[in-house]
Amino acid sequence: MIDVKVDFDSRQLKGLTRGLSVHALERVAKRAVRKTALWVRTHLLRYLRDDGIKRKIIVHRVKIYDKEWRHGGGGGPAVKVWFGVNAVNADELGRPVKTGSGSRVKSWYFESAFVPSRNPSFKGKLYRRTTSRRLPIQRAKVEVDEMANDAFAMIVGQIPGRLHELMRQELNYEVSKLQ
Repeated sequence: MIDVKVDFDSRQLKGLTRGLSVHALERVAKRAVRKTALWVRTHLLRYLRDDGIKRKIIVHRVKIYDKEWRHGGGGGPAVKVWFGVNAVNADELGRPVKTGSGSRVKSWYFESAFVPSRNPSFKGKLYRRTTSRRLPIQRAKVEVDEMANDAFAMIVGQIPGRLHELMRQELNYEVSKLQ
């Protein structure tokens, strides 16, 4: 969990908070935190796209939950960004290409993987054997948990600065409504 606190005593923000009610400051904070969570979601999906995973395949895995931290002191608005890290079916990432001893999908190689040719319901789906015998088989999958952790690690350091910038923008908006 990342805990980011915005200091209203900074010169830049202190001048903007004059004349705003507590309720207006709460609205500003909620909007800034929500927009920061959307920014995190967008950048997480961009980093994963750079690793070869299409946005439409994983966009449903990123969920944003608004929360109010009532426990543990601190308080204030909070947002939880959740990413599901279950493996992705390899054939959803691209078309499987048969190689000498397996199959390849984009940059991922699967030893002894194959696309069944006899059953039309398996058409285009990449499978691999789970044992040395003929059966059972399972879908070939690409693990995304490590890629997601790397992408999130790249974003974490930028979150406080982005929140501060969005807070400044939202304060400017609230002040402009007063004029």
